[in-house]
Amino acid sequence: MLKLYILGGLDGIGKNMMALAYRDEMVVIDCGIMFPDSDMYGVDKIIPDFSFLEKHQKQIRGLIVTHGHEDHIGAVAYFLEKINVPIYGTRLTLGLVEHKLNEKGLKKVQLKIISETSRLKFKYFQFSFVRVSHSIPDGVMTVIDTPEGTIVHSGDFKIDYTPVDNHVLDMHRLAEIGSKGVTLLLSDSTNAVKKGHTLSERQVGESFERAFKGIQGRLLVATFSSNIHRIQQAIDVGKRFGRKVSFAGLSMENTAKIARRLGYLTFDDSDTVFIGHIDQFQDNQILILTTGSQGEPLSALTRISNGEYRLFQIKKGDTVIISALPIPGNEKMVYATIDKLGRKGIHVIYEEASKMHVSGHAYSEELKQLQMLLRPKSFIPIHGEFRHLYAHCEIVKELGVTHDFLIAENGDVIEVSRKKNLAIVEKLELHPKYIDSNGVCLEDDALIEERRQMANDGVVVFTFYLNHQGDLIEDIRISSRGVSPVPEEFINGLKGSLMDQYNHMLTRKTLEKELLSIELEVMVRKYMIKRTGKSPCVIPLIVIK
Repeated sequence: MLKLYILGGLDGIGKNMMALAYRDEMVVIDCGIMFPDSDMYGVDKIIPDFSFLEKHQKQIRGLIVTHGHEDHIGAVAYFLEKINVPIYGTRLTLGLVEHKLNEKGLKKVQLKIISETSRLKFKYFQFSFVRVSHSIPDGVMTVIDTPEGTIVHSGDFKIDYTPVDNHVLDMHRLAEIGSKGVTLLLSDSTNAVKKGHTLSERQVGESFERAFKGIQGRLLVATFSSNIHRIQQAIDVGKRFGRKVSFAGLSMENTAKIARRLGYLTFDDSDTVFIGHIDQFQDNQILILTTGSQGEPLSALTRISNGEYRLFQIKKGDTVIISALPIPGNEKMVYATIDKLGRKGIHVIYEEASKMHVSGHAYSEELKQLQMLLRPKSFIPIHGEFRHLYAHCEIVKELGVTHDFLIAENGDVIEVSRKKNLAIVEKLELHPKYIDSNGVCLEDDALIEERRQMANDGVVVFTFYLNHQGDLIEDIRISSRGVSPVPEEFINGLKGSLMDQYNHMLTRKTLEKELLSIELEVMVRKYMIKRTGKSPCVIPLIVIK
């Protein structure tokens, strides 16, 4: 029986992870992070729950990563801390993974390079790969031959007929795979709601050419550090206009170094200048490539807009190009950064109309092309929120090629068969892990909820001073933070309710410190909800003197 375990990636953009299992063999595909919502205070990233895989780690033959984006490789180091198996990926993907492993101090790891000509043979599974276009080089589509037929995992992809690296998606090979029969297609759904075709990445290079031509001051381009082709185009256009390039932001610097070392970025040392030395050049000779296209609080562009970047201060006459669209949920942070720059007299070029960004994910017509080439028996949309997955299924219905499709959820265990329709046979209980800015794993959902509660409703602290006989020896003290100012009679009423609860417990002779603390906390929370409509975090302090 072939089973597909959905371990992440179907509750939003990120945390992509799944596993295929047949009898005593299992292979994992991707291991990414998800960036937190704005109300997940102190959380830097979210990683999948590995507990199911830990229980079955003796069956795992390897982890295959489809490309080098954080939502596909960002949790690999955390995974390898618990389950040390071989990692398979392309040269650039493994170069980025290796850097993460070095940061974690993980040395004894097997990194195995694959390409579009590679064949991986396990006991029940055989893997081959098709190179795809995406917003990072070296992405692959994965073709898996199993005892129940062929499964195709698209990875993140688009169909770009004029890619910057000239690696056009091999349509003939996909048609050949389809002609032999495909049991199941798992396909990227990120842009399923968008009609038509994605524009070519070369379009951005042409937009750079037009924009750079008219800019006389210093020029900053903010984009994802992983968008190697865009970085290369910016460098090339900048050189043609006599600009030297500087890198701002640790991830931009690290990715550029890795990509250059592996041959995915090409420039000479003479083309660059350390950002701390740019004042030695005229303004029209400087191009700065920076992180922060999503308004991330600690990114270089955000710190520059706040005047907090140590090596560089922006000034009137500079131009900022934001070569990305806001990821859903990041709009407020992006526009706040744009506003700060605008107030400083900075010209900011952004939004879709500027043509400074094209997507790396297939639009509806490209998704249709993949369906028509492969003609799968069954289909599961992956990578996206429910609306993306639903829209992708509607596309499949419209084509009428595939009649067995399923909108899955994280935790679903799906039985895959060449003869039967897809069936959810089990549901795993998954608890994603939260990583704070210090790299500490916060495993308790209640901790995140407490932070949210404190931020939204404030904190109330009350202190009871008791002697060893359980007698109250001082007046009850109540203090609060982040709670709307309340009149004195409100505080006196709360003290009275605390005393009533205390006296009631005296009659029950249940004055154990822990129980007293719990019951008084519950009482205060109910009191606050009833009289203020808020539910602050309540901290009881029972002091025995």
